[in-house]
Amino acid sequence: MRPLTPNDVEPMVRLAVAAELFPPEAGDFLREQARAWLDGGEGPGAWAVEDDDGGGLGSVVFYEPRLATDRVWALTMIAVAPTLQGGGRGARALRWVEDTLRAQGQRLLVIETSSTPRYDKTRRFYARSGFQQVAVVPDYFEDGDDMVLFQKRLGGSPG
Repeated sequence: MRPLTPNDVEPMVRLAVAAELFPPEAGDFLREQARAWLDGGEGPGAWAVEDDDGGGLGSVVFYEPRLATDRVWALTMIAVAPTLQGGGRGARALRWVEDTLRAQGQRLLVIETSSTPRYDKTRRFYARSGFQQVAVVPDYFEDGDDMVLFQKRLGGSPG
């Protein structure tokens, strides 16, 4: 994994849309978020990408601190190119985020995801990766689509 660069913005948007993480109309939002981070340098969150074997992007992550917490970070985006899914890239990207935050002395990593059947595989992935499901917020994303909250302790003692 390496930090996102300006040349990665368009490939990152294409990857996020191809992985069906975002609809095509969200491209402008993703571009704005990535460019704001690039313009601000090391802002409160971090973008990282992994190249594929053909010169494109294989995976992308974005993670950011949760305000008003003690060393809690949220993984708000993880996407793997559809042709590369199932080959361990997602697990490798997630471990990279965990290891990076752990090395910085961070305490918890949280992930919010949807309760819909479309995200069954995603929720199983987080559980297999050692994340605990700790909460469900009914109708969070929209009526009938609950938010499922996962967390993983990165270090420190449980409170």
